[in-house]
Amino acid sequence: MVVRRYRLAATMGAAAIVLVAGVSCGGGSVASSSSGAAAERGVAAAPGQADTLAGPAPAMAPPAEKSAPPDVPAQPIGTERSVVRNASLSLDAADVSSAVRQVRAIAQTADGLIANENEYGSSGASLTVRVPAPALDRVIDQVAALGTVTERRSQATDVTDQVVDLDARVASQQASVDRVRLLLARAESISDIASIESQLAQREGELDSLKNRLAALKGKVALSTLTISINGPNALPPPSDTPGFLSGIAAGWNSLVRVAIVAGAVLGFLLPYLPVVAIIVGIVWAIRRNRPRRATPALAGGQGGPGTEGDS
Repeated sequence: MVVRRYRLAATMGAAAIVLVAGVSCGGGSVASSSSGAAAERGVAAAPGQADTLAGPAPAMAPPAEKSAPPDVPAQPIGTERSVVRNASLSLDAADVSSAVRQVRAIAQTADGLIANENEYGSSGASLTVRVPAPALDRVIDQVAALGTVTERRSQATDVTDQVVDLDARVASQQASVDRVRLLLARAESISDIASIESQLAQREGELDSLKNRLAALKGKVALSTLTISINGPNALPPPSDTPGFLSGIAAGWNSLVRVAIVAGAVLGFLLPYLPVVAIIVGIVWAIRRNRPRRATPALAGGQGGPGTEGDS
């Protein structure tokens, strides 16, 4: 009985120990869960507290929209060509003066200008007109209507490569000038300033030359040249290219005239020397004339001396 009591007591003690251990583990897990939940609530509440302390966050400004570039139509490669156009027109007109006045009016209407004008009375006239390139064909048609067209020519030269090359060289030279100017602003010694100013003057001269060439080329592209020849009723017929008998005589006569002109020029060049030559020749002739003559030596077969007679 005593043994059973000890066993029962030990069993009850072990059960109590197990029960106490289970309660302790459950409390620890509950405490851990509670502390973990509290920590999570603290972390979650921290931003709210920070927001409360800092006040309401300002509303973020929307990102600035980039200014849209101007509507520039996309131009395919090869459409912007730089072309220099020249044309010539020859026509016969009954009234040369009237035709010249009308050509002036046509050029003025087309926003062009008269670059050169020569009028030869009623026999004819020649004009050089510069008009905007888009109006060249229209101006040619209007001038052709003033008379009877005898010759009409047109020429177009593509200078796109030259324009692009000059544009690039101008931009490069401008950047070089800007760099030299920056160096000049930072220079301190007089020698550096003098050297940099020399380089700056040289590069600015090259830049001005490139700009002038580019402007001249663009001017030729913008304004086309039209050469107009107006022949009146009294105009001389053009010379024939076929040689003939009369043309041969004329050529021979012209050659003879040229030879005579050359001979006369040579004679005129030598004429001042003739008196000098005459004086020299006269002096030489006088010296030779007044020179004494030498005695003629005795012949070998002549008379012998006294010794010759004694011997005989």
